[in-house]
Amino acid sequence: MQDVKRIEASVIVGSNRLLWVLLGFSIFDALATDFGLRSDLIEEANPLIKYVYDRNIFEYYFVKLGFPLSLFTLQSVLARSPIVHKLLQFTVGLYSIISMLHIAWLTLHFR
Repeated sequence: MQDVKRIEASVIVGSNRLLWVLLGFSIFDALATDFGLRSDLIEEANPLIKYVYDRNIFEYYFVKLGFPLSLFTLQSVLARSPIVHKLLQFTVGLYSIISMLHIAWLTLHFR
């Protein structure tokens, strides 16, 4: 029984760390994308986000940061679901790739 509680506790800690990493990637993505769009260095690939960005910058940040922040309120549910935990890992992986793309064009721009 103690082993199960220990495993559950480690999953909760792991999910919590992933949520913080996801939030960090989301903030970086939102700021880098905003900078790139304002500077005409990039184009938004997601048509829904492009629509929101063109409509209102505050709504853009709300959408970009609202989803990862809302996951913190669902943390207890996230920690219990191995499928959701795997999806969270996948999402963090995707954001790491997107962040590398941002770093690449930022490096080329400020070279």
